Amino acid sequence: MDPYFNGLLESLERRFQNLDLLGAFHVLSPQAATGDEAIYVANLQLLAGKFLQADCNEVLQEWSSFKQQLIVGPFKDLDQQQVMQELASEVGEWGLLYPSLSKLAAIGLTIPVSSVNCERDFSTLNRVKTDLRNRLQGEHLATCMRLSINGPPTRDFPFRRALELFFKTPRKIKCSQAGCQLCHHH
Repeated sequence: MDPYFNGLLESLERRFQNLDLLGAFHVLSPQAATGDEAIYVANLQLLAGKFLQADCNEVLQEWSSFKQQLIVGPFKDLDQQQVMQELASEVGEWGLLYPSLSKLAAIGLTIPVSSVNCERDFSTLNRVKTDLRNRLQGEHLATCMRLSINGPPTRDFPFRRALELFFKTPRKIKCSQAGCQLCHHH
């Protein structure tokens, strides 16, 4: 069994090379304020070295001040995602107070933790951009994909109303049904 387990571990390590980097974002959670300081300093150094062009001392200074916000400030009752969203928000003052931590939070919120969304988006692209719609691109393609991914379920779509609106203006296209009330085909 040892060769099997060793092979499995090697495969997992190859596949998930950046787990330490992803785990380092835990430094932006409320639990980090009361945890082992050395671990969080190491995490901040790792993140700053990978993502920021700033001096690591600036990040550590921001962290020492921000830690108080996690313990007794407005972040104490939030979960990690909420803390990161507040830090990364462009409308609040947190980005001005903690610019380096704000950048790290924005980066952490955009890193995909799996390929599911990417695979789903490519499947949607294949459904939307068919051979008949091969010239669809740019903003029109993006809009069609957003509607396909986030839009209302097709069972709720008012198809009849859409056709009525479509055929309100004169069209060269007529449906194949003679006597159709929507397109007025005779």
